[in-house]
Amino acid sequence: MEATAAAGTPPPAPRQGLGNLFRQLLDYLDDEKLREQVRERVSPDTRRLFDAPPRALAFMPSTAIDDLETALGEVAGTDALVDCGLQTARALGGTLILPAIRAAFYLFGESPASIFANLDRFFSLVTRGIAFSWKEEGPSAGIIEVRFAGPDTPHAAFHVLRGTLQFVYEISATRGEVDPPEVVEEGRSGSVVRFRARW
Repeated sequence: MEATAAAGTPPPAPRQGLGNLFRQLLDYLDDEKLREQVRERVSPDTRRLFDAPPRALAFMPSTAIDDLETALGEVAGTDALVDCGLQTARALGGTLILPAIRAAFYLFGESPASIFANLDRFFSLVTRGIAFSWKEEGPSAGIIEVRFAGPDTPHAAFHVLRGTLQFVYEISATRGEVDPPEVVEEGRSGSVVRFRARW
């Protein structure tokens, strides 16, 4: 185990995020002039990452991401969390994820359903420990079910994800809506959340 850690493998965690995701969250705080207010509410470990952000392309445990998002919700509310998710998706979607999105459009057609049905493919580039399924409910609606691995996923993460999912409409040039999260299950093994999408 020590040799693996020394080789740069991230420590075990139910969920992980790319360092670039954390950096984009910090950029959002800076854009909204919320960095210091949020910084005051996070743990000392997370505060250290505010000062020395993680490597952009290395995966990190989701602890600091959860901490930051929870503090943002406390400072600025649910709407800010949704907006943060959308802004972060725009930043990451235009770089890391865009080639995979283009491939999905080529293979499955240029519609929101093409993206919603392949969310695992896109999110795996940025996160680990989050699994998606899509249930179509007609030609322009459906349910996205999301499983967050591990206990104690903060509800702030669900609202940030809602904003991220709304980015799907922008990249497919469609007008639509993702409803607020519906928590289906919470336990030691993880949380299950549903979002209804329509366009």
